[in-house]
Amino acid sequence: MDWSLRTKLLVGFGTVALVGAVLTVPTGGLLLRKSVLGEAERRVVLGLRTADAMLQWRLNEARQAARSMADVAALRLESGQGVTSRDLEAWRAAQGFDFVQLADARALPVAGSRARPTRAPVFSISVAYSSRQPISGLALVPLAELERESPALAQQARVEVIPTPRAKPGGPDRLDDALVLEAAAPILDSAGKFRGAIRAGTVVNGNFEFVDFVRRNVFATATYRGKNAGTVTIFQGDVRVATNVQGPDGKRAVGTRVSAEVHDRVLVAGGLWEGPAFVVGNWYMSAYEPLRDLRGRIVGMLYVGVLKERYDDMGAQAMRSFIGLAALALLGAVVLSAVFARRFARPLARLTQGATEIARGNLDYDLPPPARAQHDEIRRLSAAFHQMLAALRGRDEQLRSSNAELQQWVQNYLDILEFITHELKNQIAAMTINVLAVRDGYVGEITDEQRAALDDVAKTIERSEEMILNYLNLSRIEKGELQVRAQALNLASDVIRPVLKDLRGRLEARRMRVEVEMDDDLAAWGDASLLKIVYSNLINNAAKYGRDDGVVRLRGEKAGGLVTLHVWNDGPGVPEGQTGELFRKFSRIHAPMDEQPGTGLGLFITREITRRHGGDIRVENSPGEWIDFVFTLPTPDAV
Repeated sequence: MDWSLRTKLLVGFGTVALVGAVLTVPTGGLLLRKSVLGEAERRVVLGLRTADAMLQWRLNEARQAARSMADVAALRLESGQGVTSRDLEAWRAAQGFDFVQLADARALPVAGSRARPTRAPVFSISVAYSSRQPISGLALVPLAELERESPALAQQARVEVIPTPRAKPGGPDRLDDALVLEAAAPILDSAGKFRGAIRAGTVVNGNFEFVDFVRRNVFATATYRGKNAGTVTIFQGDVRVATNVQGPDGKRAVGTRVSAEVHDRVLVAGGLWEGPAFVVGNWYMSAYEPLRDLRGRIVGMLYVGVLKERYDDMGAQAMRSFIGLAALALLGAVVLSAVFARRFARPLARLTQGATEIARGNLDYDLPPPARAQHDEIRRLSAAFHQMLAALRGRDEQLRSSNAELQQWVQNYLDILEFITHELKNQIAAMTINVLAVRDGYVGEITDEQRAALDDVAKTIERSEEMILNYLNLSRIEKGELQVRAQALNLASDVIRPVLKDLRGRLEARRMRVEVEMDDDLAAWGDASLLKIVYSNLINNAAKYGRDDGVVRLRGEKAGGLVTLHVWNDGPGVPEGQTGELFRKFSRIHAPMDEQPGTGLGLFITREITRRHGGDIRVENSPGEWIDFVFTLPTPDAV
């Protein structure tokens, strides 16, 4: 079909607008939904951080209160007045604890605010005794012990487990322990001698003050379709013991359990959960983190979530509005396309007619002027058309006179091109035959010297591969793409053993022995793939520069919230005054005498990875005898 220019312009403009709308609407809808859900996820992550900070503040407050009571008890003991159960009950009521206990100089409970406790060791008191510092944390306390303190307190803490959709199969029918926020402080006399300890605790089970406090401060008290828009929960194991999540009956869902996938991620693997999760009967944008007791064991979870239905409806409403705006924009684009197509097509049609006449050989054709005095591109195009026509008339005569000569030039060019192509084809064929003959052994057998040369080529390829990897990692660092996806790691099984397996050939080639001196359960908080790069770079350096038949010693120990790790070897070390150059980009201390040159990037990348984990790296060195690279990583407990 031969359409007019105006029709083609109209169809073209309309098609572009329609395609733009078709592509924009689903893309915009996806981005809107992603933005809305992303905002919800950011909100719950921030809410979880706030809830965790509030919990830490409560623990610190309890620790300070225990310290104050211990100081008062120390004064009373030194003055000979003693501490009675009535004193403990007064302190308990004043500080807002559920129970307060007094321990003797052997760290055994001897008196309580409400009842005489069982004289059995208590872990928090033992820690306060050994550290001589007040401590606080979470603990599981048997219901029988709470029953001695107060039957009402035990009744509050007693939780019957309710079957819950999507929960992990199995589990207890009821909880025999209670989750307690516990604090203990040593009682020290003026000479610093341990006279006893104060233990205080607040039962979390059935105590909704904390979760409601967090909800009011993070989400206010908003509801959506009769459900709490924002919710906060404390779990004991996978059972809700303090929550403002509502069950099907509209009451607090105490005794319900968490979904199986969250259970495995948080309680089993010790990780975080951020994203959608099924909560009792509804989907929530959720964030969970494990709660650990004073021994570092996972005893529960802290949860913050917002109702996903609310954000789904917001996304749908935004999508409807977006589609309406897109439809209006498309309609406007069609109308404007019709106006512009008509304006552009009329003068261009006249130019088309003139070009057609010239194509027929009518060089005497004159283009009529525009219908109106125009000063845009159309008028300039008309003037250019007349100039072109005059130039064509002059060149027509010139072309006629030089046509024969041009034809001869073209013939000569074709002859030369044919000759050169033929000669190059023969030369390339000859080179191909010779290369194939050498490769396939037609020239002769490969000698030992040739085999040695091929070994050198293999080593060169291996070093080139290492250099390429270093440049790739450098590119990730320079572009800010080096992301640390940290989690709790077993250093021996998750990092060191896979690296030693990969580097076994290089170490055996130097007859080097590797000694691993660290606990099999030594844990760190980090990214396993990035820490493999760290160990690979350091052990590879030891294999390059260490002595033949030497030792590579890998050590690690935990202290003060950090894991300190060593990679030691008995190589020549680094000359005095040059250790500061080791971690600089493109720095190579051993060049140019080094028989195994590298990029000078390995230690720079190693330092960047350790720093992005929240640690650092240094070198200890005895020139001519040994060198030790020492780096630190955070522990899971510290994080």
